[in-house]
Amino acid sequence: MIRKQLRDFFWKDYDRFAKKLGYADWKEAEAATFAIFSCGDDGWWSATELPDRRWAVWNDEGQPPYPFKILNRWEEAIAFLHKEFEKEEIDEENWCPEGFAEGKNVFEKKPDRSIK
Repeated sequence: MIRKQLRDFFWKDYDRFAKKLGYADWKEAEAATFAIFSCGDDGWWSATELPDRRWAVWNDEGQPPYPFKILNRWEEAIAFLHKEFEKEEIDEENWCPEGFAEGKNVFEKKPDRSIK
């Protein structure tokens, strides 16, 4: 009983976050979300393609709903995230964008949902 209540409470926060991103629930938003790099301690920077085709970039530090920044195009979103990655001086092995085949240039085109 308590476990179910905790799970429901946790998912409500993610559903609220999804609604801020323009989605009905977290399941929809998660399908459009790509983890980009790990900042250690289980924290990640991610990018979510919004229903209007813009991109939200966000860090899952703390509790949802997370603050996010909206950028118009994938190229802007990935450039912003790469700049954050370099600013935080994180090991190169933590840069591992989802949605790309190994060796593909992540700056050229947006991620592919079928490669998550």
